[in-house]
Amino acid sequence: MKRWLQGLTCFSLVLALLACARSPAVLDRVVVKNATASKITDVKILHEPTRRFGTVNAILPQKSLELGLSGQPMPAREASVSWRDGDDVEWSLTVELPYGQIIGTQDRPMILIYIIYPAGRVDVHLLESIALK
Repeated sequence: MKRWLQGLTCFSLVLALLACARSPAVLDRVVVKNATASKITDVKILHEPTRRFGTVNAILPQKSLELGLSGQPMPAREASVSWRDGDDVEWSLTVELPYGQIIGTQDRPMILIYIIYPAGRVDVHLLESIALK
């Protein structure tokens, strides 16, 4: 009886861990939006722990550009984002990527969006992609 109870406990623990696991998102696009009033330059995003990165030379105010990271699973959990603002101030910070349990299946491609705001703030959003016809 004791072995049966230990086996049941172990099995329950494995099921709980599997339920908490998050699949990597399959990305349709990775977009960086400049939500500032000036041009930002030297934009770099490095995903950890995969070390996949994308760069953009410049993004005009209130515009966005795509990075070359689309079409593959993105198993990273965080990203280091760096850029220079219109006053030539260099910003760098690390943000967590917003993965949920229902996100990341092969039949649900996603768009990963980084929004860069004034004073060194970055928001990250993961949205379901809409197929363009």
